[in-house]
Amino acid sequence: SQALQKSLQIPAAGSAAMGDLENVFGVYCNGEPTMDGKSFAKLAKDTKLLDSRLTATDVDLVFAKVKDKTARRITFSQFMEALVIFAGKKGVDSETVQNKVAASKGPVLSGTVAEANKFHDDKS
Repeated sequence: SQALQKSLQIPAAGSAAMGDLENVFGVYCNGEPTMDGKSFAKLAKDTKLLDSRLTATDVDLVFAKVKDKTARRITFSQFMEALVIFAGKKGVDSETVQNKVAASKGPVLSGTVAEANKFHDDKS
């Protein structure tokens, strides 16, 4: 736990990085004060944190580790703790992970477009 405390590099309150992280957290929370597991997993995927060292399963396990026992959602401070754990799993410093998340522009929305269908699209 002491090693975790040493590697915990939370930006100073009011700094640009902290403000960006709070904004990204807020966007993925959809206006709620806390984040659910689905949004947390989406954030990890959208910010391209997932790789061979940090898998989607790891993200779920980290979420379960940082949340309160009976809670289904995490607070901003728990979110910051999770980013530190991500950094440890990826083998990089926590500032690198925080910068990657802070650079996010919000959820990446990707939909599908139907192929042309002559029986449906032909209105003649």
